[in-house]
Formats: sequence, structure tokens, C-alpha cells
Amino acid sequence: MSEDFLLRPLDAPPAYAAVVERIRRAVTLGVLLPGDRLPPERTLAEGMQVSRVTVREALRVLQGEGLLLTKRGSSGTIVSPSVAELTDDYDGKTAEVFEVRLAVETMAARLAAERGRPTDLQVLDSCQAALESSTDIHAFRRADSNFHLAIARMSGNTMLSQVIEDTRASVFSRLDRSNFAVIYESSSRGHADVIAAIKNRDPDAAAAAMAAHIEEARDEVMAVFSELGHEIPE
Repeated sequence: MSEDFLLRPLDAPPAYAAVVERIRRAVTLGVLLPGDRLPPERTLAEGMQVSRVTVREALRVLQGEGLLLTKRGSSGTIVSPSVAELTDDYDGKTAEVFEVRLAVETMAARLAAERGRPTDLQVLDSCQAALESSTDIHAFRRADSNFHLAIARMSGNTMLSQVIEDTRASVFSRLDRSNFAVIYESSSRGHADVIAAIKNRDPDAAAAAMAAHIEEARDEVMAVFSELGHEIPE
């Protein structure tokens, strides 16, 4: 049995596939917004520590999918303005994702209340200001993701941070096509409660506030999908 585990073939994707996944995730999380220009090929290659040929192949794949565009008469590559219509990878696991978020993000908030530094609190305030001033779904997504990922980093647990990033990236692509007014209002309120608890150095309150926020977000997301006619598994 041990040899079966150890000696089974490795599933190692080509390097360009990892670059494709990195850029897709940046779009999904709101790190890159529709219309944003990507850094030059050389900068991407140096930052990701891959060859420019690898980056070029990844960009070709994403351009073929319509996620990225190269405009005539201009240099560089931009995220498609119609990316919300292209990222349709929702796989019916929304309920499961929110269950995972309840488990890991409440712990992250608890640890952030215990371990957060003054500079971290300033970052949270900045995220909250950006969310409250957002005027479209893309700016909202960026501010919302920055808030949750900042708390993940504040936890000081790199495994928690990775899981939180994974769960957020897996659920939000279809929401970009939905009215987010209700989610916007509850997110602003929920974030404020979490921030207050973290500032008070109250781990129990921080965990409870995060749980309440995620549960409310889950109910609103399910309601939006239901209105759109999508079946959501219990």
C-alpha cells in the first residue's frame, strides 16, 4: 500500500497552465478588474519566475477564451470588459463552499483578534472605506476580497490563508452578473462588526461576527441564484 501511494505517477501540469490559473484567479478575486492592463510579459515572467515563452503561451490561452484582449493600435493586454459573461464555471458547490468558509474564516477572525498589529487594523479600515465607496460589482469584489484576505493574513496561518483564497475564488464568478445591492449593504455592515471586534481584541466576538456575516451572505447569495433559476443543492 505504501509503495502504491509513493510510486503512483505525478500529475504535473505544464508551467503555462500554472500561469493561466494565476491570472484567472486574479480576475475572479478582483485583483484584476475588467479593463485593467496586465503588466508586461517580462514583468510577469520575472515575478512568476518562468520564461517569457511560458507567459506568452498562457496569454494566448486566455485570449482564446476571451478572458484577455489585445487591442489594435495599443501595446499590452487587458482583461476583457465583458469578463462577467465569460467566467461561468459555477459547479453547484456553493453550499459546500460556504460551509468551508464558516469553518475557516471564523477561525481566521479569531486569530486576527489575537495576533493583529496596528498596521493590520489600518489595512482593514482601508478595505472598509473602499467597499463603502464602491460603485460597481468589480470595485466591490476587489474591496470585499481584500478585506477577507487581509484577515486571513492577520491570522498568521498560511494554510488558513490558502484555503480562504481557494474558497473565495471558487464561488464568486457567477455573482458578477447579479444585482449586488443587498449583498453590498450587508457586507458593509458585517465587515464593520468584524473590524470592531478585532480592534477590541475580542476573539470570541470576532469569530461570532464573521460567522454572522458569512451566514447572511450565504442566504443572500442563495436567494440571488434562486431568482436566476439556478438549482442550489442543500
